[in-house]
Amino acid sequence: MNQHGGAYIPGGVNPYAAPQAHGGGYVPGQQQRHQPAQPPSSEQSYTYQQQAQYQPTQSPQPQPQYQSPHPHPHPHPHPQPQPQPQPAKKPVHLKGTLNFFNPATRWRFKKPHLYQLPEFQYDDGRSYRHRDSMGRVFTGPIDDRYLSPWDGHLAKLHVQCTDQLYDGPGTTTWRRTYIRKVAPLNVRIATWVIDFSADPKNWKDWGLILLRFIPSSFALTFFALGRDTVEEKYGLKYAPLPYKFHGYAKAARNQLENAETKGSPKAIQSEKRASERLLMPRYLCFLKSPEDSGLRGAVPMLVSTWQAKQRSNSVINYLFVAYSAEQFNHGSDEDMEALHQIAERATRDAQLSAYWVACSCMPDPNELEDDVYRISDIMRGAKAMAIAVGVPRKATRGGANTTTELLRHWGERMWTFPEVLLSQNDDVRVYARKGQLDGPLVIPKTQFAAQVWSDATVSRQMVDHYAGSLGLSRLELVALALQCLTSRQTTQYLPGDHSYALMGLLRLRPKIDSTDTAFQAFARLSLLNDSDLLLERVICTLPKHPNQEWYELGDAYGSSLWDIYPKCQVAGVGENDTVIIDGAYGTSIRWKSFHRIWNARRISWKRWLAWKLLHLSSTFVLIGFILFGMGVQQSMPQTYYDGFFGTSYTVGGNPAGVMSIGVGFLFLIFGIAGWLMAPRLLHLILGGKFWDTQAAMFGFEGYINLATIERSIFGGNFGRLSWAPNGSPLSRHHKNSFGECIGDDPTDDIEIRNLVEKAKSAGPGDQRIFTLVDTWSMQVTMFQAANPPIALVICGSEGGMKRAIGCSYDWKTGTLYRETVLRVSTTVLDRMDRVDKFKLGLKRPRVEPRRVA
Repeated sequence: MNQHGGAYIPGGVNPYAAPQAHGGGYVPGQQQRHQPAQPPSSEQSYTYQQQAQYQPTQSPQPQPQYQSPHPHPHPHPHPQPQPQPQPAKKPVHLKGTLNFFNPATRWRFKKPHLYQLPEFQYDDGRSYRHRDSMGRVFTGPIDDRYLSPWDGHLAKLHVQCTDQLYDGPGTTTWRRTYIRKVAPLNVRIATWVIDFSADPKNWKDWGLILLRFIPSSFALTFFALGRDTVEEKYGLKYAPLPYKFHGYAKAARNQLENAETKGSPKAIQSEKRASERLLMPRYLCFLKSPEDSGLRGAVPMLVSTWQAKQRSNSVINYLFVAYSAEQFNHGSDEDMEALHQIAERATRDAQLSAYWVACSCMPDPNELEDDVYRISDIMRGAKAMAIAVGVPRKATRGGANTTTELLRHWGERMWTFPEVLLSQNDDVRVYARKGQLDGPLVIPKTQFAAQVWSDATVSRQMVDHYAGSLGLSRLELVALALQCLTSRQTTQYLPGDHSYALMGLLRLRPKIDSTDTAFQAFARLSLLNDSDLLLERVICTLPKHPNQEWYELGDAYGSSLWDIYPKCQVAGVGENDTVIIDGAYGTSIRWKSFHRIWNARRISWKRWLAWKLLHLSSTFVLIGFILFGMGVQQSMPQTYYDGFFGTSYTVGGNPAGVMSIGVGFLFLIFGIAGWLMAPRLLHLILGGKFWDTQAAMFGFEGYINLATIERSIFGGNFGRLSWAPNGSPLSRHHKNSFGECIGDDPTDDIEIRNLVEKAKSAGPGDQRIFTLVDTWSMQVTMFQAANPPIALVICGSEGGMKRAIGCSYDWKTGTLYRETVLRVSTTVLDRMDRVDKFKLGLKRPRVEPRRVA
């Protein structure tokens, strides 16, 4: 491959026969003895293949492409009508234990007892080892598992889902189970009266409520409708995340933690993390007869040798020559001679005595790699810079021919971008090959971005920053520079080339590691420099689409990196594009089922009287009927027969019978009144506010409305749960008549409703719909992810809320992978514990599963 750098000697013989990457020793004026075969000159750009869309076997129609659920970035040109609040939805019937009759249902002794096996399994035939936080070692094949918050062991992942998903075809790699009702029996009996899809304000439905209340009232005689006897869990806090990182980072922030040092401070003193900067070029091309204006040639020479010959240590002012190996091929004598003619002409025009050009001033193969990534030091030390452009010797038809077109082609190359930024000129002089060298194209540096670069709006900010007219913060500088560099083309020499080009713009530069991936190189560069917690901010962003690369730095919530304030620290760079995180808060998400939630409610006199009346109403009716019957019997005249005398006589009624009838009538009135008031009394008793609750995170796959969720957890629909207005990109909200922000059911939006329907046929690796229930904030959030996140880890703040990273767990490598990023209330930290140091990956590697026969 042809790239910048080399040891070409003007007028000499090229000593390197093989094509060189970043370097050479070409000598102008001499023919090369060897003409090696050149590889194709066109650069290979990074190409990312999208994951194949899952196609259900029973449906041959192609699946629609993924559509982002995020709000449209462009506002409507006309005012839109304000969304109207939807009427409250009634709970839907869940099949519950009737799922036992599903043909795919399996039974086991442990909870959940009923479940379905996954239709897809990972098929690599190997066994892996895992060590949990308690030191227990598990060995087995790949499958979906999670860390149990109860005892920290590695357990198989069971995900509860809606009835439609449970009855549908299996398309997951994890086990599925159905949603269960977990409320206490007494609460479920009490709410059975009113908790159905009827309208209590309708007289027809009122009769049904009364019919339901009669049997439930008698059943409640044997139960108490008081405080539920539910045990507290984890001190009312969220379930902990029992994770422990047992390994080493590839590059730790503190060198004592690196495997090479073995914890010895002496090893730290001998280890240099940053590469040294060049104060002067080691080689320069010195002009022959520099006082002449004509072309006389140049000689590449060690700067120290030239100074020895001149017996002077005076400052050497030199010209930096910028060019592209796409336009000047290192394997072509003609291209190299033309390049040196341009370099010499530009140097004499600038009234300097030497120039630096990569093809001839990096001749040492042992220093070649370091020289390439230290070119930025040479740029900073140059007195001036000139750009050489030209049509390649083997140019294709229809290519760039004019100087402006050639310059734009030059500007598309990644390594040329820092050259313009770091040049000391106010004007950029451009010399064209086979053109009039005495009349270069002169472009003011402030206009260079608009004239040459396609990303002028972004790159102009970088030019202004280095010109001193517009200062960028450390964070803005790195973010904008990375955006500019990754949008340009390059022939990859190392995977971390973009980061190595970026490090030329920063003060500290890590040593080049050829084993680094692009992300690892960037992460090491970020750790070494004060980049204003850039990495910590990046991990808190939610990609705009599933295939977004890490360097794009886009956020689905529309926030900039500087809007995010990290609450954790990146302690090191791990293997497989991971980072080591410390200081974050986290909790486990329970997927296998809901559980009873402890809650505290205040018993007022009004609620206590309602409780007694409702609880005793059936008893009052029964006692009333008994007293009424006894009173009627006592108040009626009684006829007695005297067998001795053979006569009969009649005795008047007992006055106490009238009193018994009156008391019985009163009992009947109170009892029947309790029956008639049952719906309102039940709402009064069971619908009280929760002054405290057990904090828990529940998850399930699919969508059901709030009424059904609340009935499953708390036994009835009392309006305690609400949709999170800003929890995920799928969240929706509106402003009511009082100016309050009200969360809406996401499926009220047709786009979200279509996503829910599409997710029902999602296959492995596709985006699915999940729902998260937070019993502390009493909010419900719908979100998209490819895998169910087994944990929420809070790593930052933004916009008055916390950024919570939903992570799945790859137990074979002990890595938590980002599946989604949600926004949660700041108050959740009051009920959440910190997580031990853990390994986090931004994108889970795809492992193709196979369908089980």
